[in-house]
Amino acid sequence: MTTPRGHCRAGWLMALVATAVYLLTLDRSVSWWDCGEFIATSHGLFVGHPPGAPFYQLLAHCFTLLSFGHPLWVAPLSNALSALCAGLTVMLLFRSALLLLFRAGFPQPAAFLGSAVGALCYLFCDTAWFSAVESEVYAMAMLFCSLDVWLILRWEQRGDNRLLLLLALSMGLGVCVHLMTLLVAPMLLWVFVRNAKAFFASRPAVVAVLGCLLFLAGLTPYAIVPLRAATHPPINEGDPSTAERFARYLRREQYEKAPLYPRQWRQRDAANWEAWGGGDPASLWSNAKYAFVYQFGYMYCRYLMYNYIGRENLSSRGIRYPLFVLPFLLGLAGLAVHCRRRRGDFAALLLLFLFGGVVLNLYLNHPCYEPRERDYAYVLSFYAFAFWISFGAAAVAERWRRRWIAPLLLVAPLLMAVGNWPDHDRSRCHSVHDLSMAHLSSCDPGAILFTYGDNDTFPLWYLRYVEGQRPDVDIHNINLMGYAEVMRLIVDNRFRRPVYFSQYAYDRLSPFFPGRLRCEGLCWRLLPSACGVDAPEPLRRHVQYDIQWHITPTEYLDPVSRSLMRVWQTNTQDL
Repeated sequence: MTTPRGHCRAGWLMALVATAVYLLTLDRSVSWWDCGEFIATSHGLFVGHPPGAPFYQLLAHCFTLLSFGHPLWVAPLSNALSALCAGLTVMLLFRSALLLLFRAGFPQPAAFLGSAVGALCYLFCDTAWFSAVESEVYAMAMLFCSLDVWLILRWEQRGDNRLLLLLALSMGLGVCVHLMTLLVAPMLLWVFVRNAKAFFASRPAVVAVLGCLLFLAGLTPYAIVPLRAATHPPINEGDPSTAERFARYLRREQYEKAPLYPRQWRQRDAANWEAWGGGDPASLWSNAKYAFVYQFGYMYCRYLMYNYIGRENLSSRGIRYPLFVLPFLLGLAGLAVHCRRRRGDFAALLLLFLFGGVVLNLYLNHPCYEPRERDYAYVLSFYAFAFWISFGAAAVAERWRRRWIAPLLLVAPLLMAVGNWPDHDRSRCHSVHDLSMAHLSSCDPGAILFTYGDNDTFPLWYLRYVEGQRPDVDIHNINLMGYAEVMRLIVDNRFRRPVYFSQYAYDRLSPFFPGRLRCEGLCWRLLPSACGVDAPEPLRRHVQYDIQWHITPTEYLDPVSRSLMRVWQTNTQDL
């Protein structure tokens, strides 16, 4: 492993280990939030939510083709794409850290050990692992970010402008996966500017023109969005089939926009401000306190602690694990060592860390509260911190050249693996599939089912358009169609078809239909007249389809699944 070829082999070994871990813990079916949408839209090349992820869709579609028409293999293959991307990210982190450690003057054994410890800590960290075992864009987005970092460092080392051309193409393709890949740009610009003299001594005009063309070529997967929208697929969010609609789609106009100031900006959160900021929302002091305590502390620092200290000492399975504070301490030590030994490289990593975390936190301006944990938004910052873990481990190995130091340092990622494995092993999880199937099975033939949020819509889209379950049920999301369209559809239907609301839709629409909603399974049926039955009734009196459950006693139930299971248990307690 002492030669460059050996380092390359070690990197591929790291990728193999990481990919194997992620495949072993891979979700075998659909997951909550956007995963069901990504599987369905990738499999059928439909149009997902703005601003789209066309390059991810194309690659995921190629992976799902390996199912050879077997619908139950589509979701695992789509999830496996994330596992592969995450494994390659670990490899690129290892190679990049090794390059930086050598430049900082660390001897080969210490540099190699430090790179391995940092890469393994990132492999087993909470956020990266979570995204690596489901069909989400963040694992692939991080692959492009890590590739961009490695390419700019190699260019700085070798001065080969062909690497800049590859970097331009990579950045264009990364935008077609997720806009977070642009957060690498400040670091790339820093490294480029400090080496600009060498660049301009070559053929800068040719490289610049070719680089711009390759970046634009990387954006070409976006052409698939209006082309597919024009065919009116079953899932066509925003219908970006015209130039005007496509522009609105790219600008994400359907989403709520957060201003940079005030920090306490969303009026419906006023009841929660007192706990975090208090005072007058127009006050500079109240906004500053809210920004520091809630947005920076609770919505960023807490996630950083989740990844490199530990999410909680008590696992959700009721098993106690030790807190793994060692990675965080190594990272703090590595930060100081890196600043002292190689300030130019330290500044580059600091830009990556800050723009992936603190600056992004200021831009997002989190409302109080979010519907889900947002740690995935800051994964680039956690990736940057892993470099400093590498520096800390290398510094320890350099100072104490003993045989026992390597096993001692490898305890850090080992503790993370042991502590995080139970909550990240989704190989036996069936709750999302079963609970979503329960929604469809609660509906009579030919029903119209209104849903409200992501978790009662996207998994149902997966069941409907991938597995082909209950094609007779039409699924309409209230958020996408609006309340006026919902009411128009209900009036025009005139109860020719049975109408149902999901639990989330019921919470929003029940005031409009007092006494006319009857609970059937996990859904609420709209009755023609008021019968005073807005309460659960025995399930099998109304549901025509059996609901098959695959949830095992040892299966980990996430908060969303536990919430819906409580609804199920409440509705069936009289059976």
